[in-house]
Amino acid sequence: MMAPTFIADIAVVLGVASFTAIVMRLLHQSSVVAYLLAGLVVGPYIPIPLFAEPGRVESMAEFGVLLVMFAIGLEFRIRRFLQVLPVSGLTALLQMSFLFWCGLTMGKLLDWSTLEAVFLGAAVCISSTMVVSKLFDQSPVDSSTREFTFGVLVIQDLVAVVLIAIVTGIASGQGLESGALLATLGQLAVVLAGLVIGGMLFIPRIVRLAARFESQEILVVVVTGLSFSTAVLAEQLGYSVALGAFVAGVLVAESGEEKVIEPLIRPLRDIFAAVFFVSVGMSVDPVAAVAVLPQSLALVMVVILAQFLSVSSAGLISGNGLRRSISGGLALGQVGEFAFIIAGIGVAAGIVRVDAQSMLVTVAVITAFTTPLLFDRAHRVVGWVQRRLTGRMLHILKLYERWFESVRSGATQSAAKSSMRRAVRVILVDSVVLLGLTAAAVMSRDKLGGALVDHLALSRSVMNGILVAGWLTVSFPFLIGLVHSTASLARLVSRSVVSSTAAETRPATPLLQGTYRTLIWLAVMLGIGIPLSATLQPVTGAAPFVLVVVGALLASGFYLWRGVDDMESEFRSQAEGVARLLARQAAPIPDTDPGRPSPIPGFDLVFGFAVLPGSPAIGKTLIELNLRALSGATVVAIRRGDENVLLPTGREALKAGDVLGIAGTEDAIRKANSLLCVSS
Repeated sequence: MMAPTFIADIAVVLGVASFTAIVMRLLHQSSVVAYLLAGLVVGPYIPIPLFAEPGRVESMAEFGVLLVMFAIGLEFRIRRFLQVLPVSGLTALLQMSFLFWCGLTMGKLLDWSTLEAVFLGAAVCISSTMVVSKLFDQSPVDSSTREFTFGVLVIQDLVAVVLIAIVTGIASGQGLESGALLATLGQLAVVLAGLVIGGMLFIPRIVRLAARFESQEILVVVVTGLSFSTAVLAEQLGYSVALGAFVAGVLVAESGEEKVIEPLIRPLRDIFAAVFFVSVGMSVDPVAAVAVLPQSLALVMVVILAQFLSVSSAGLISGNGLRRSISGGLALGQVGEFAFIIAGIGVAAGIVRVDAQSMLVTVAVITAFTTPLLFDRAHRVVGWVQRRLTGRMLHILKLYERWFESVRSGATQSAAKSSMRRAVRVILVDSVVLLGLTAAAVMSRDKLGGALVDHLALSRSVMNGILVAGWLTVSFPFLIGLVHSTASLARLVSRSVVSSTAAETRPATPLLQGTYRTLIWLAVMLGIGIPLSATLQPVTGAAPFVLVVVGALLASGFYLWRGVDDMESEFRSQAEGVARLLARQAAPIPDTDPGRPSPIPGFDLVFGFAVLPGSPAIGKTLIELNLRALSGATVVAIRRGDENVLLPTGREALKAGDVLGIAGTEDAIRKANSLLCVSS
């Protein structure tokens, strides 16, 4: 009797899921939404004569969790991880920290316990790789935006595995005490090291042996067995099967056969991943979901806005440009599949209320709908932001983006690049040490303070002063090192950016260098302050750290905004230099030219274009062409006969014979070229 019951359950689940998947695909929506809706249909709460037993479906759903995590591990590469760090590392760090902090704050506002708020923060800080993949399949984007967005997702996936292990430890009763958290992290490090080192001795060799038989059947059975075995081992050690499956995927990939294995595993993964999402949908009581709908809608707004603000801002600071950063912020504005795994751990342990699962499902469904709608309007959002920024600020951002592109491509001088790498390494080490010292000091504050008060009969204010003095004494060398290294990095970056943008005969200006130094300082302060605030929020509320971060943001923003007006003559002078060079030499790029664009001599980041007779751009303004939003390039000067149009507003109509000086990355320049339809 048992076998037919399981067969009936899987038939109902997959039958309804296939129908809803087809409907959602016709509506250009994610399959995740389809499976969640299928769960509502076959679940116990809606009186529809299609029913699957929740307990059995949940058991089968565990296969989906395991196989999804195995597939993520199979695709994970240390080399790929290191490659995306320069492009997406800072953005992912700030995005996850800020979303975690927002989730914690939201939980507190809902009057949840600290543990529940921690689970909520962990659940909302990871976006959905599945939703973003479907989004980019349906709305193709340029390679730079795709690389930036998926770089953030790769880092999120790795952090999600660590979060799952941590919340598993919390769910087992270890709590949020400093000693318990340190013990959890220490045990996690030991378990991961043991699994990886031990697995490296056997798993890659076993997989290579199975591959020699050239039998897909043997290979898929072997790797699936290894995945399940490692998952069971991790569970026996006190962690979730998800952690073990991820490690198994990483180890199987070390065999070198991942390109053969991944297509074999994908169908099995897709089937049981669908079962997993259906089981999540089955756990949602529509009545309970309606009861918490206002909270769910508030969380939707928090997720969308926080993702957009954090990714866009961090993307700009890390040199990814306005268009790429805004597009990434809109693409990542949803709750990911890891949210259900994390919430499920909390619900199963009795730590998280069942309402949380309903909230997350509601948020996931709504944000899966809103993501493509918002992403399709990315060009409009970019255009709206650009119209509200001054031409000088846009020019600064373009030069900054172009310089980062040259560093990543290896075009920057090796000596300068080596010095910057050294400064970054020192900043990272000092930051990690300071974060650790601060977290340890705050988490042990009550015990140390109590000891001082009890044994030395000190007042609370004196005790706090002693603790702060002790922290400063221990942290002082690292604080000095951090300040010195950040100042060195800011100086190197500002000189490099300015020297690559100014004419060879014009000295680098202190004002322009100061602007870029401010951006680097801002990146370092945010990279330390936001993760620190998010880490300490469950223990202290982190109000002092939030105030410091907000103060740094306001001070930096004020400096940049004030500097924009002071740069009017600076950029007008540069634009005059561009116009003079355009009068003597233009460097239009043919549509078919596969080579690198040729910059105007003396201005490495500005390129010359001629508007030839017959161009469809003739008679149109730059605003009508929407050149900035569609290409990411900025026109800094127009040479028109004997006249110059410096720092055009965008309302100037183009004429045949105009020669444009356009600043931007190589990719932006090529897009501008195709929009203007210029030729040599």
